[in-house]
Amino acid sequence: MLDYAHILTILLTMAAVICMGGASLLFLRGRNNRSRRMLAGVMAAWGLAYVVRVAGILLGNQNLNFTKTDVAAMFVLVFGNLYLIILLLYPLEVVRPGWLNLKRTGMLMIPYVLLILFYYIVLYLLGQKPLKLYDMNQFLEHIGEFNVWYRLLMSFSIIVYLVFLFRLTWRYKEFYRQWCRNNYSDARNMDISWLRQYGIGVVLIGIAYFWLLFDGNTYCFIVHNLTVQCFFCYALYKGLFHDNPYTEHFFSHTLDEAEACQKAEFKEEQLFANNVVCSLGNESVFLKKLPAYRDEIADWMVKKKPYLNPDFKLMDVSDILPLNRTYLSRVFNEGFGNSFSDVVRDYRIHEAEWMLANRKDIPVGQVGELCGFSSPSVFHRAFVQRHDGLTPNRYRKQAEEK
Repeated sequence: MLDYAHILTILLTMAAVICMGGASLLFLRGRNNRSRRMLAGVMAAWGLAYVVRVAGILLGNQNLNFTKTDVAAMFVLVFGNLYLIILLLYPLEVVRPGWLNLKRTGMLMIPYVLLILFYYIVLYLLGQKPLKLYDMNQFLEHIGEFNVWYRLLMSFSIIVYLVFLFRLTWRYKEFYRQWCRNNYSDARNMDISWLRQYGIGVVLIGIAYFWLLFDGNTYCFIVHNLTVQCFFCYALYKGLFHDNPYTEHFFSHTLDEAEACQKAEFKEEQLFANNVVCSLGNESVFLKKLPAYRDEIADWMVKKKPYLNPDFKLMDVSDILPLNRTYLSRVFNEGFGNSFSDVVRDYRIHEAEWMLANRKDIPVGQVGELCGFSSPSVFHRAFVQRHDGLTPNRYRKQAEEK
């Protein structure tokens, strides 16, 4: 017969190692990446809880060395809700870096804290203590009492948090992607499609948490623990290699993209204060000079080929055209008729076409890398899309037949 208590002890130790070890790695790599440091803090908070549990087991502390709990136990309810909310802070930091400071985090936590305080205040006024509920039958028997039905309300309040913070995060997903297209030629480490899997992981942890809350047996702890370990292994892998296209404190004053951009533009204008078009009041001057700006960039692209650098980004263009980020982006969007990343991709594909046709000594697999693409798969996908399904290999063969 399986010894669930022994299995749980092993899993708690593994979870502590994964969380604390992962937090250490993220802190070491997160000196210039606030979202990475945020994930490190989340993992450290969860890891601390597991370390305390393991220490309790080793020291024989009966308050910490437990393998099952009562139905809707208050300490499970309080800490379970808290740790689920903590998980939701990281995606918000990814899409809106700098906005989530201590003050705003405190404001997000106020509803949670008030719910708990209200419960204990009412119990104090009623002269009661939290009722121990040993099984679901006892829970249903007392469901009409404030001592019990309010706990049900608190448990489902976490769903409101989940919906609110998920909605807030996904609301800005498209803005994030557009910013990448307008500012970076290759956003391979900036893609946030994996946040969908992160959200699914949080939901699965939430489901395991509700099962644990209303069952409380050892196997519930095991399932919850396994879910948490898989989730944090995935989050650690993605968090270690994810780069954010925004600066660290880009949204420190507001969640609104336009307002944050205006503040960033003002700082950039100060850097280029001697250039007349940096002033937002010279719109007509910019439009008049737009064709000249476009030609200057096109000439630079042909002669210097900066797009061959995989890390080529919009602000690199300011080396030859000292404009702020917004005006540089407009030169591409309005002057070239495409976003910065699309224009750069076209130059890279054009270079690849020439290389495939004229440099037979270069293997097809290396052509994309030499043209500035981050990987052969990215090059292949972009080339096929541009040529209506024609692969680089077939393109070279057709060129040889001519």
